[in-house]
Amino acid sequence: IILILIKLIGEVFERLSLPSIFGEIILGIILGPWLGFIIISTGDGSLTHSAAAIKLLGEIGIIFLLFSIGFEKIELERFSVSIIRSLPAAILGTIFPFLGGFLAAIIFAPTIFHQSSSINGPLLIGLAMSATSIGVSLRSLIDMRYLATAAGSTILIAAVIDDFIGLTILSIVMGIIQTGNISFHTIIIIFLEVIGLGLLIFLVSKYVFSWLSRLIDRMIVEEASFAIIIGILFMFAYLTERMGLSAIIGAFLFGIAISIIPRFKTETMSYRISGISNGFFVPFFFFNIGLLFDFKSIGSVGLFGVVLVLLTIASQIIGGFIGGKIGRFNLRDSLVIGIALVPRNELTLVIASVGLNLGVLTKDVFSAVILVVVVSILITPLLLRSVIKNEASR
Repeated sequence: IILILIKLIGEVFERLSLPSIFGEIILGIILGPWLGFIIISTGDGSLTHSAAAIKLLGEIGIIFLLFSIGFEKIELERFSVSIIRSLPAAILGTIFPFLGGFLAAIIFAPTIFHQSSSINGPLLIGLAMSATSIGVSLRSLIDMRYLATAAGSTILIAAVIDDFIGLTILSIVMGIIQTGNISFHTIIIIFLEVIGLGLLIFLVSKYVFSWLSRLIDRMIVEEASFAIIIGILFMFAYLTERMGLSAIIGAFLFGIAISIIPRFKTETMSYRISGISNGFFVPFFFFNIGLLFDFKSIGSVGLFGVVLVLLTIASQIIGGFIGGKIGRFNLRDSLVIGIALVPRNELTLVIASVGLNLGVLTKDVFSAVILVVVVSILITPLLLRSVIKNEASR
């Protein structure tokens, strides 16, 4: 029943030109915190059976989400052409909102964190705010025939580079939190682990997966290639966890690795991966996000939420704008780049969920992050239309 409701409300939001995940989160809020149809925890604080099942499906959904992003949305050959011009927007578009989120968290640390002297909370908030998701922007840019421009390509490439940077920094921050050590040595070790994992997956992809794909072609059992890919996906996710990194890092890199193999990168395989990801597991991740939303917490972190929203949006626009100018774009294109990178979406919620599971972020702070996601999704199309149409009318 929940899955059917998720898809129905997602359809409504898609027809309103809003992302379906927005509806999935709202459905979670309605059935959980608002109406109380789904009880999250019992009197002793443990999860109820229904909440535990949804949480498990959501955790699998995170893995499929990052895997599908790597497999379906990243085309390395296309990006290599314009990557140099996109780097300033990508780097500054990550640094500025990171600093904005970090600053907001530092200012309010005594009132929103259990350990106000710890830097872990502000680090995770800054990281969550630096994660860009441009699905909402892409739809607006396509509608206005802007995606095919040089600025449009830069926006797409910058968002992908942001994902790489964000996931790498997430691994570093998780290592710092888990070891309690913020030394330069720890950061270097974790960074090298991420590079090593990426190199391992690349080598396996180049020398093993190509051979494996030819072997699978000769198999007659139904759905052999799909089943083997999913099995290897969870093997890499488990390996990444054993290395002390997040499972989503392995899922993301594995998705990229097999996307460059022609036998795997087919329309049929894309449909199958999208079906199991977006058709089942991923919606439960966003639905679970809504269940975790707490109306009472908005009142307790109200000012922090407002400051976080304003600083994140302003810093992202400024960072993207400066990056666009460094990349030799005109004023209008630079402003469009900055605005298009504003939405906070999947990766922001993933990072915040990691912080919540580690006990670094409270439910109050988590609700403030959801508020940023909602506002950024709603305001971006309006700002893009305003800037592009006003310029076009001159």
